[in-house]
Amino acid sequence: SEGFIGNATMVAARTQAYEFGFNVQVGRNWAYSIAGWVKDMDQLSTAKTYRSSLGEYQVASNGDYGVAKGIDISLENRGELINTMIQYTYSQAKANGEYDASAFGNVWVDAPSQQYTMPFDRTHDFTSTFYTKLPFDINAGLTYLYQSGAPYTPEKLNAGEDKPILDLENLFSERSPSTQRVDLSFSKFINFKDIKFNLGFKI
Repeated sequence: SEGFIGNATMVAARTQAYEFGFNVQVGRNWAYSIAGWVKDMDQLSTAKTYRSSLGEYQVASNGDYGVAKGIDISLENRGELINTMIQYTYSQAKANGEYDASAFGNVWVDAPSQQYTMPFDRTHDFTSTFYTKLPFDINAGLTYLYQSGAPYTPEKLNAGEDKPILDLENLFSERSPSTQRVDLSFSKFINFKDIKFNLGFKI
């Protein structure tokens, strides 16, 4: 039989964050910023497997760890005919477990610990926004978003078997297709006595 046991001697999980960055104004209309960051995590919740004459059991423990790091870049233009905002983030997120309870119930928990890409990792994240004022005081905006796909664990087919299983030796080693999105919006303020309406639509 297998059981799960708590542990009153556990300590709090710990995250150490380091950041650096600067914002620069260029003239009256342009500005840009660059920032880098690292989040180092340890003492995260995990499970240790023990075996005895009564069977196998797992005890909660501190021990999981991970790191997230990245760089953010932005470029902004205001006061021109077309106002612009461009943002880009390059980041990586790795750890030895994708969530607190992932070690419980896993037969491979006793394997040597190693970091791998997390399911919430998005390597590239890009957003660009353009907005301007059209005739008749109509506000128009165009936004483009791009994001890397989510990592996932591939399946493999063992010799002599007809049903594929998750390839746990290559956790989250594949990535789903990236996503892209374009939004086009129009809006206009209309005054009626003491009431101000904002009418618009988005495609």
